[in-house]
Amino acid sequence: MINALRCAAERMGKLSMTLALGIPSGDIFIKAIEIPAGLTPKQIEQVSMVEAVSNLPVPPEEICSDFIKSNSAQPTHTERIEIAFCKRSLIDDLGIVAEDAGVVLSVIDRDIQAIHDATCWWVNSWVGLEPIAYPFGILIQSEENTFIVARSELDHVSYVFKSNDAMGDLDAATDSVQKELQAYCRRAGLSFETGHPLKRLFLVGGAESKAIRVSDLDGLSEAALEVDPLALVKNEANVPPAYGLMVAMGMALRGSV
Repeated sequence: MINALRCAAERMGKLSMTLALGIPSGDIFIKAIEIPAGLTPKQIEQVSMVEAVSNLPVPPEEICSDFIKSNSAQPTHTERIEIAFCKRSLIDDLGIVAEDAGVVLSVIDRDIQAIHDATCWWVNSWVGLEPIAYPFGILIQSEENTFIVARSELDHVSYVFKSNDAMGDLDAATDSVQKELQAYCRRAGLSFETGHPLKRLFLVGGAESKAIRVSDLDGLSEAALEVDPLALVKNEANVPPAYGLMVAMGMALRGSV
């Protein structure tokens, strides 16, 4: 990884730049809680840390945490926040790798959070669909075909398709793809039976994804839209994998911290 970062920095020349890393979602814990309304950001940070410590058996100084508040137009006595936290050693190790490669590490986040943000940006900017209703799904055709369920701004889960070999020909694999999508939605707590159907499905990764139609999903989704990040690099000789490109797009939307 150090050599890869060095090579990338050398190829880009002596530009002023910082590094944003999207790390596997399994390394970060997510939890939603209700807190009294009107707390200051500092107070919410303290609440977030208490919640993180109760879930990770390590001292507070060994934990990194962040939070996001859910937007609600209705005044209430409580508000919902979603907390992301991980062991500080993970962040420290990545910082050392970046430093050894001569690159400034600026932002670290989950890969699937970056994909969520890139999807929202694409749909808002190129399709004009805003706001996007939760929960929605993102089906990515890449080296490993991945299905992401976004249940809120911060609460996402991902599944790698077992039928990856068949995904090369989605017309022939409609039945297996449909069954896996429905199974993953149920695992994520979503179904018409529970009253929480998937609101929309976004398809990423090439023309093959057009083979999945709304009618194929047997009521799983109200509508399906294509997200085409490859259009941004269509003139490049080496086209990056769709998964990595979506992560890069999402991380590029972040500011330095």
